This record gives sequence, C-alpha cells and structure tokens, in this order.
Amino acid sequence: MPVSRSLGRRLLLLALVIAMIGVSNVPASGQGAGYVEPANMNELIVAAAKEGTLTLAAGAVYGGAPGAQIIQDHINKKYHVNLNIHYVEISVGQAFQIQLGQEVRAGQTTSSDIAFSLFGAPLAPYMQRIDWRKYVPEVPESDMFYDKRSVGAYTSLEAVDYNTSLVPRNQIPQSFADLLKPQWKGKIATSPYQSNFLAYIGLPEVFGHRGMLDFVNKFSAQLSGIMVCGQVDRVSSGEFAMFGLDCGDYEVRKRVRKNQPIASMYPKEGTALTYVAPAIPLTAAHPNAARLFIAFLLTREGQEVLWDVSAADNHQMSGSHMSKLVADLKKRGIKIVEVYGLDVKHPELVTYAREIDKVINQGK
Repeated sequence: MPVSRSLGRRLLLLALVIAMIGVSNVPASGQGAGYVEPANMNELIVAAAKEGTLTLAAGAVYGGAPGAQIIQDHINKKYHVNLNIHYVEISVGQAFQIQLGQEVRAGQTTSSDIAFSLFGAPLAPYMQRIDWRKYVPEVPESDMFYDKRSVGAYTSLEAVDYNTSLVPRNQIPQSFADLLKPQWKGKIATSPYQSNFLAYIGLPEVFGHRGMLDFVNKFSAQLSGIMVCGQVDRVSSGEFAMFGLDCGDYEVRKRVRKNQPIASMYPKEGTALTYVAPAIPLTAAHPNAARLFIAFLLTREGQEVLWDVSAADNHQMSGSHMSKLVADLKKRGIKIVEVYGLDVKHPELVTYAREIDKVINQGK
C-alpha cells in the first residue's frame, strides 16, 4: 500500500501529543471570569448579535464553505441577526483539535470558536460545559456527551463504501467476514487512521480483543491502498472497488445524490453509530455566536439544513431522516453499536487503536 513510513510516525505522535497535553492549568471558564452565559435563547440571540462574527475551522462536515454560508443565511433570517461566519478549511481535524487544546491550556484565544466535532475524552476538559436544553428544549439528555461538553449535531454510521459497477449485486459484502474473501484481495482501500473507526470491534459485543486482532491482520493483507476521508470519489471512479471503514456514510449519500456509482455496506456483526458532535473551547473569542450556531443546528430547521448540506441529521431528533435508516438496519439484523463517548467507559479502546494503527501502517 502506497503510504510513507513518516505517516505512521505522525499518527503515533498525535496520540502522544494528546496524552502530553494533560488537564492541568485548564482555565476555569471561557472568556475569563467576566463571562456570563445567556440563560435562554432570547438572551443568546442578543449576545450573539453583539459579537457579530464566528470563526469556524472545519472540513466538509457542515458542507464546507458553501454549507457555512447557507447556515449563516438561515441563522440570520431565523433570529433576525447579522452574524458573519468566517469559515476556515482544515485538512487534519485531529491535529487541529489538539492545537485548540494547547491554545486553551496556554490561555490563548482559540483559532476556532468551535471544535467541529470533539475528538475524545482527553480534549473534553478544554471545552465549555453547556446544557443545550436551555436553548433547544427538545434536545435529549442522551445527545450530550463528556459531561455536556459536546452535543450530537448529526448521526454518522461508519460503513464500507463500494463501487456498484465493480461489485456485482450478488457479491455485495454483508459483513466484516465477507471483506476477507479471496476475490477482494487487492481491491480495497482504507484510511491511515483506521483505528479511529475500527477500535470498537474489539468490544466483547462485536469480536472481542483477540477477534479484533485476527480480523485486522487478515484485513491488512487484503488492502491495496490508503486514502483519507473525503476521497471516496476514488471509489466511484473505479480506482478501488471498496473503501472502509469510511469516515461516515454521509459522504456516500452526497455522491449518490450526484448519481455516482457508489453505495454503503453496513457490517452485520456491528455497525458503529457515532456523531458529528461540536464543542466550544473554553477560550473561544465568540462563545455566544458559537452557541447560536450550534443551537440552530439542533432545531428542526437546522436539522433539515444539515440533511441538505451534509446528507445527515440526528437520528434522535423528531422527524429525522437518519432514524428511518437506523431502524431499517436493525430490522435487517444489523447490530448497531453506539460508539461516540465510549472511550470514557472503555479506556482500553485507546490501546486497541494503537494496535490497529500498527498493523494497518506497518512497514509503510
């Protein structure tokens, strides 16, 4: 597989940096001692309007720059404000979130007012604790994570993407086991940070630790390439027959809308359900504008906008498109494993992730 040795070392470095950041010297609250959090939506709208701007560093999870513009327009119309969203595109989300944590620890204003999706428990202490029900009462308790330091904006199912022209209908894999069949050797790509998506199969309800290692070693021998999130066009173009696990099935839905020959396979042994779950750093420059942005996404209107620009919404919310998909998968006998925030209950997942990265990237 064409990937450099330095990439594996960089991935290991990211894990070490997360551990080294620590939780000491974390500021007690955002915006210093003088910041007072708005008590309700009306107060929030006024406070956000006074700030007038929001810096959002993200990849494509909110539809990229066009999506940010669409969300901005909806917010301004719905709340009668003039909020300007300054969108900054980033390519490596984990590295950027580590940077946000370092900025908070140093007492610096963060480079983004929003961590576009909080990556794990080590970074949670650097984010503001917010009960989102004070702004959007319909948000369920179960949609807030890491002691209310992040909130699920939309649901993502981690699947295997496949080219519908290259994979015959009667040979479409239905499971992890099917990916190991001889006919797929040399036709599958994966990501260099597959551990982020695959560690959960080490849980007892899926394969267990030994079963995980057995699968990953066999799966690694099937691979022909490495690619990063957002490059699934390389599947629809025919460069690879399959890619998995992907970074979220919403990427495939975006391309299906463009009539590209691509679809998702959800492994029956256990398909991971996670979230794009934003958080607000403790030292964000515009904490109220950030709150209004996220609060809007949690409303019914915001969920429809997310479905349009990101091809996903939150399956826990009333009227959700994703809830129908999740229900259908369960009816088909596919086990759904909710993985977001599991690193709190299962810290061993960090070890599993390192083991997976070592196998996937060994000698590359």
